[in-house]
Amino acid sequence: MDIQKKVSNYLKESFTSDLKAGFITAIVALPLAIAFAIASGVEPQMGLYTAVIAGMLVSATGGSRYSITGPTGAMTVIILSTLHSFGLEGLLLAGFLAGAFQILFGILKLGKVVKYIPLPVISGFTSGIGAIILIGQIPNALGLVIPSKEHVWETLYAIISSANLISSTAVIICFATILLLLFLPGLMARIKYINSLPPSIIALILSVLMVYYFGIEIPLVGSIPAGLPQIHMLNFNLELLMTVLPAALTIALLGAIEGLLCAVVCDGMTNSRHDSNRELVGQGIANMALPFFSGIPCTAAIARSAVNIREGAKTQMSGIIHALILLMILLFLGPVAAFIPKAYLAGVLILVSLRMINVTEFKTTMNISKMDTAVLIVTFLLTVLTDLVFAVQMGMFLSIILLFIRLTNVIDIHTMENYDKTKGINATIFADPYLEKNVSVYTINGPFFFGAMNVFESKINEHMTISKPHIILRMRYVPFIDTTGIERLKSFIKASRKQHQRVYLTSVQPEVMKRMESDLELTELMEKQHVHICDSTQDALFFLKKKYGNSNIKH
Repeated sequence: MDIQKKVSNYLKESFTSDLKAGFITAIVALPLAIAFAIASGVEPQMGLYTAVIAGMLVSATGGSRYSITGPTGAMTVIILSTLHSFGLEGLLLAGFLAGAFQILFGILKLGKVVKYIPLPVISGFTSGIGAIILIGQIPNALGLVIPSKEHVWETLYAIISSANLISSTAVIICFATILLLLFLPGLMARIKYINSLPPSIIALILSVLMVYYFGIEIPLVGSIPAGLPQIHMLNFNLELLMTVLPAALTIALLGAIEGLLCAVVCDGMTNSRHDSNRELVGQGIANMALPFFSGIPCTAAIARSAVNIREGAKTQMSGIIHALILLMILLFLGPVAAFIPKAYLAGVLILVSLRMINVTEFKTTMNISKMDTAVLIVTFLLTVLTDLVFAVQMGMFLSIILLFIRLTNVIDIHTMENYDKTKGINATIFADPYLEKNVSVYTINGPFFFGAMNVFESKINEHMTISKPHIILRMRYVPFIDTTGIERLKSFIKASRKQHQRVYLTSVQPEVMKRMESDLELTELMEKQHVHICDSTQDALFFLKKKYGNSNIKH
């Protein structure tokens, strides 16, 4: 009864909105699915298989209500690279493994971690992929028949070699498509009955009609086989599996980044909240299922998801409806693809690629930070000029180096001489001759980890020159300590003891104290009072004055 009520409520409240949104989104997704498949170096129907199956599965199992999943521009480059390196069997196996990785990411609740990849790295990847797609579509825009190449310089060389075969008709169709996509939205917005119609479908209809009626001889998509895809068994060869593993991990990471970024954009447009870990699992399920139906790796698409929201989607059913409409097109309108000019698809993808190259982000990054700019440019160039797997690996490495440098810059160690002598701890120290002569106080600001050791060493060397018998390390502002920090702290305590100096650690945070107590040697040093732990610096000063000083001090 509850199910019937829910269905009835859905039909009354949301079905009409979801149907409209799903239909329009499917119309937008149709040329993109075919275009991204061709750009990826696979048959056009594989793009439609991907859009149908992924659209259904992720909408049903994912954690974002409005995200639309299918083949995307970001994926085309890594798919093409994997296809060239390992063939179709290797690509399908890599897609399956990528899905397994994404499910693992979701189970381990790494959804939020993916969001912490620095913007310069993401911008570099995205812009680099956009540049590769742009260059890869030049042959189609010029009417040249050039197989998809793995590297941009190979594509450019092939274009130059075939320059005498350029078709002016293809150039006109490509240029006209771009103009229609740019200017039709503004014109159509003024006409009530067609303002919801996607400009891309109008451009598609016009280009198909031109080819059909005028018999224009330019490269075409070719007829798409009508019917459902056959089940395709994967080649689980251990040697092939190990070989494609790096590519699979790259696909998983790129898919996770784009999918979660899309979910965040959808949240911003609708004031909703997505479940990032569930979204990763949903994306993973789709990517594991797709290879069995000749589908290529997928992820959520920001542009299609935005259309879905803009057209009034209310539930995840709009994504399922979009997939069902694409399935109907696949079953009954496949032969129409025989008249779709590749120049039209080139126009669509050139606009997509130009939007991926975010000039504003480049300018903003350059104005804010030279270090971020260097990371962005290096990532961009590596993406364009080298293997994408290597570019992703180097991008992640650069992001770690960036984090390390910034954490290191946060670290600082101050002596109390830097502060006002009439206030706080200094008031206590400089009011007493014994404390002023025999105590050095250092305030450690920031995480006490391997990156902080250089700063620590310089301050310690400075102290060894001063040679005061009592050393207080204030640790109130140390949020964590790593193994290297503990080892260096032990070495410092031992070296100080040999110099007949005593070390006091004050205001140690509970988490830091827990890490320190887990080290047996450091615990032993504490028990033998080779290092003293005090709740506050004032407590340490009171202890020192009481035990070693000659005059009274108020506690």
